[in-house]
This record gives sequence, structure tokens and C-alpha cells, in this order.
Amino acid sequence: MREILRLTFRNLAASKLRFLLTSFAVLMGVSFVVSSFVLTDGLTKTFDAIVEDSNSGLDAQVRADVEFEEVNFVDLPIDEALVESVAAVDGVEVAEPGFQSMKIIPLESDGDPVKTVGSPILSFNWSDPDITGLELVEGAEPRSAGQFAMDVDSADRYGFVVGETYVVVGSAGPEPFQLVGLTKFGEDNAVAGAVLMSFTLDEVQRLSGLDGKIHWIDVAGAGVDTETLVSRLNNALPADVEAVSSDVIVAEEKDDFGGVLDIFGNILLGFALVAVFVSTFIIGNTFNILTGQRVKQLALIRALGASRGQVRLSSTLEALIIGVVASFLGLIGGVLLALGLRSLMNAMGFGLPSFDIVISARTVVAALVVGVGVTLVASISPARRAATVPP
Repeated sequence: MREILRLTFRNLAASKLRFLLTSFAVLMGVSFVVSSFVLTDGLTKTFDAIVEDSNSGLDAQVRADVEFEEVNFVDLPIDEALVESVAAVDGVEVAEPGFQSMKIIPLESDGDPVKTVGSPILSFNWSDPDITGLELVEGAEPRSAGQFAMDVDSADRYGFVVGETYVVVGSAGPEPFQLVGLTKFGEDNAVAGAVLMSFTLDEVQRLSGLDGKIHWIDVAGAGVDTETLVSRLNNALPADVEAVSSDVIVAEEKDDFGGVLDIFGNILLGFALVAVFVSTFIIGNTFNILTGQRVKQLALIRALGASRGQVRLSSTLEALIIGVVASFLGLIGGVLLALGLRSLMNAMGFGLPSFDIVISARTVVAALVVGVGVTLVASISPARRAATVPP
């Protein structure tokens, strides 16, 4: 066995460049797999923390009772008069109406409409930052008609300046609005490339053509547990409206972010599979070429007493060493690739937040399975061919 190991390392040293290039092919496949897991796991952890933080001041939410999963409660506005009914429920300290619209488009100073890269332009009514998680960082909140606020990254990206007047297009057509403030969502304004605008409730309703309607009511309680508060709210609400706890809201928002991140991760895994598929052929061809170049060496080894199994083992050990080294380097490369992809996507306008590097057991196992597994599978045929060389 010692002689087989010595022969294996000698063969690797004799073909350094070829094996470095082979290892690089495996490394690329492993890096794509690792980067997809590191990026999605890191962003998932970050967005989960943002969701929990932004809903920390919330105990319950009142919204339309949706019977079918295909329908979102935002598509079913409720009557604004329900705010007074909710505020009158025993145990309710704060009842904040919420409105969301995707029908309002701001125009840049040159008159062109703001365009995003696959992300929405969302408009909300300005409300208590402790409830909504939307914090003012410059200027003032919109207090009257003709005023709006925008998230700080979008304002920087599209050249919006506090104090200037811009055209905003709603259901009534183009209208002038003054930008009075800049906001951020969470510590890093993690909006994933979306544009967030805020208006007074009356203005966002009018611009959306839904006067007197809202989409939800955020509720903060006092002196009562969440379960009791939700029960009291449901007893006071009409049949087509429901109250849910903050835990339900947090879980739903995490699922929404998770679904988007899963799609992104699957796209990266698709690239990884292509890289792995190509590297399999490269590895197989490399070992076949080396086997052809070593016919005399293999014949001499057989003549000196090496069995077919020992020759096959030597070739397999070469592949195993390449796979282990490429897997280890692929873990490092995957982390760097994930950070590079985040920077690239931010340059394209996606606005991904910074994230912690999360290397889970699943990621390590995937790296080893891809790196070692693919290399060993690709080396099976060349190893058998090497074992058939006669003394």
C-alpha cells in the first residue's frame, strides 16, 4: 500500500499543470454550488432578521379574510371605517391603517419613468415607524397633499433630491409632488432593488383610485396577551375580515422572501450543474490521456508484480486527492463568488443587503459530494483501462 501511495503522489507531481487545470475545472463546479448555498443562506438569515425587527412593535394585523391561497389580501381592500372599530376593542393601544399600491410611478427629472430591474415600485401611507419599520433618515415625513418620501437608495440611484419637485403618475394622471424626506427599511434599507415611496393616507388612496379603502390595520396591544387580543378583534370584525397574530405575519413575510431567494438559488445551481457536467468530461479526458501516456510505465509496474487492483487503486487515489483538494478550495471560492455576485447584483440595481457568511453542514456535504463524487465517477473508466494494461 505504501508503494501505491508513493506512486500516486509521484504521478501527480509529474503532471502538475495538467492536474492543476483538472482541479480548477472541479473547483469551478464546487464554487457555484457553494456560492448558491452561501448566498441564499446568508440572505435568508439577514431578511429573516429584518422581518422580525420590522414587526417587533406589532401584536396583530387586521386584513381581508382570504379563502384561496392564489389571492393576496392586498388585492382585497377593506373599509377605512374599520380603524375606529378596531381602536375601540378592549386591549388595543394603537390601530394604524396600512395601504399599499403598485399603481403609482414617479418620473425622473428628465421626464423618464423610474424603471427597476425586476423589482416593484411600492407606495405606502406614512405611519408610525415603530409599527411599520420604515424609518426617516433625512428631511420630514409627508404631512400634506403634494408631498412624498422615497427610500434613500432609490433616491440616490435615480437622482431624486430632497426639496425638489417631481412628477408622479397615478390614476388621475401626472401631478407635481415635492420630495420632502428620505427613508430606509431596516438597518441596511434591504429592499432588494424595489422603490419605496410614502404619501399621506388620503393621497395614496386618491392616486390609486381607492378613496376610503385600506389594505390592513396594524395593531399594538397593551395589558393583554396576543391570543386574547386576536380573539377579541375577530369577535368585533365582520365575516369577510380577519385578525392574525404577528407570528403569522412574520412567518408569511419570511416565506415570501424565502420563495424569491430559492428561485435565485436554483438559478445559481443550474449554472453549477453545467459547470459540473463540463468538468466531468474534462476529468475523464485528462485521465484517459494520462493512461495513454503511461502505457510503458503501467506495463513495467505490472511486470514488477503490481496487480490490476493496485493499478486501479493508484488511478482512483489520484482522482480522490484531486477531488478533496478541489472541494476544499471550492468552499473558499464559493464564499468569494457569493460576495462577488452580491456586488454585481447591487451594481445592476438589485440592492441586496450585506449578509453573514453561513457555511452550513449541508454546504460542506454538497461541496464534498460534488468535488469528490464527480471526480471519482469520471475516473472510473480510465482507472479500469489502466488496470487492463498487460505486463
